Formats: sequence, structure tokens, C-alpha cells
Amino acid sequence: MKNISQLELANDLDIGKQSISDYENQKVYPTFSNLDKIARYFNATATQLFGTELEIQLEIGHDTIDEYVKKATVILEARNAIPEILSFQEKINNMVRSEKFE
Repeated sequence: MKNISQLELANDLDIGKQSISDYENQKVYPTFSNLDKIARYFNATATQLFGTELEIQLEIGHDTIDEYVKKATVILEARNAIPEILSFQEKINNMVRSEKFE
């Protein structure tokens, strides 16, 4: 593969630099037209550049699972904090009650 910057590739292929970055970071996949430009530029096939359909779907599946794990972790951390929050609320309630009766 050629060792060039995203900007150079974008300029050579008349594709936006942000698009090149998004392709590289797997945020989006290129259009067929851009995929063809990139494959020709690197003298490669789309499969060589991006993998088979199965490999792409597996990668998407792994990314989706990672996102769900992150969200589940946040939910579990919030759930684990509930007893501490309730205890703190009870202390505040006790302080308010003791102030009213003194």
C-alpha cells in the first residue's frame, strides 16, 4: 500500500478528507463510486481493502456489542449507587426532622 496522508488521498481521488477519515475509522462505508476509486488507486479489490461482507458484518456486530456493554456498565454503576443515594437522603430527612422538633 502507498504511504500517504488522508489529505493526499482525498485530493488525489477528489473525495472529502472527512470522508476518508470516516472510512478509515469505520464510521461509515464508502459509496460504490468512492470504493471503486479507492480500490483502483491502491490497485486492490474492495475485499482486500474492506474485507468480505461477513467480516464487515462481524465488525459491525462487535462494535454494537461494545456499545451495549458500555451502556450496561453505566446502568449497573447507577444501580449500585442507589443504596448510597437513599442512605444520604435518609440522613437529610433525619436532619430536617430533628430541626423541626428542636
